Parts: sequence; C-alpha cells; structure tokens
Amino acid sequence: MVKSGYLSKSGKRNPKYNRYWFRLKGDVLAYYQDSQNLYFPSGQIDLRYGMSATITDKAKDGVHFSVVTHHRTYHFKADSAPSAKEWVKSLQRVIFRSHNDGDSVKISLPIENVIDLEEAQMVEFADTCKIRVIDNDETYAIDEVLLLVSPTLVLLAATHVVRSISSLFSTAEKRLLTFYEF
Repeated sequence: MVKSGYLSKSGKRNPKYNRYWFRLKGDVLAYYQDSQNLYFPSGQIDLRYGMSATITDKAKDGVHFSVVTHHRTYHFKADSAPSAKEWVKSLQRVIFRSHNDGDSVKISLPIENVIDLEEAQMVEFADTCKIRVIDNDETYAIDEVLLLVSPTLVLLAATHVVRSISSLFSTAEKRLLTFYEF
C-alpha cells in the first residue's frame, strides 16, 4: 500500500463532496465508507488509465485536486494543503509508473511544438539527443528534452532516434511524436 487516509470526493452527477477512506494500492485508488470495512469498496479508480493528477486551487487554499483518466475527471478535497500535495505526488508517481514499465520511459510531445533536433555529446558514457520544444502557445517558453542512450544498451542508438524523429517531420498525418528512452 502506498497511501491511505480520508478525502472528500465529489460525485459524477452530484457536485457535493462526500467523505471516504481512500487507499492507494498498486494501480488502484479505492474508496470506502470508513476505514474499518476494507473488504467492499464504494468505488475504485484504475490509475492505469490515469493521465494527470493536479492541485486545482493553488491560488486559494490548495486543498482541491483532480485526477484525470481516459474515462472521467475525478474531483477531491483534502483536509489540508500539505495533505493534498502528498496525495497528488503519490498519484502522479503511480500514474507515471503505470505508463512506464521496466527500463523504458515513454515521452510524448506535440509534433507542432518541436522546433529543433540536435545530436549532442553531453556525457562521456552515453549518446544524447537534444529536442527543443515550445512549452505552450501562450508564453512561447522553450524547453529542452535530453535523451540519453547508453552504449551498453543496443536497443536504440541516438542516431537512430534522430533519424526516426526526423522522418516523422516529413509525414504530415503524424500529429504526435512518441519515442522511447532506454
């Protein structure tokens, strides 16, 4: 078990918050009427389909947060801002782990935000590929994503990654750039 405790959750149709005992275990966030009866959950959220977990009222008291899955957005309220932050951090870890098995990490970037690719030697023990992307369309901040490919792992070479990514640029129907770091 990763985390457990009381949270309030708003219903799918009813915006009123109801208090439940939550238990985060494996890839499942289950909730119960109370902490004594853990055999029959009132409901559960499969975090394998989770997309994000974020605090939604940072400007106010910081106790509200949401979990977005492929199926629905869930809204929660913690007893305090530190508690909400801990829950969000734990949920983010579980969501990240459920999407990235073993030694691979999946990174998705909107193809229209990629502005530059560069093969670079950043460290001695690995080849690297630097990708510059526009963070968002409002601020036009530029972020850099660095991929490290260890020469001991023959699954991917940095040059192959650069060639694969470059070939995606010429294909207009490809809207999302997805690659793996090993």
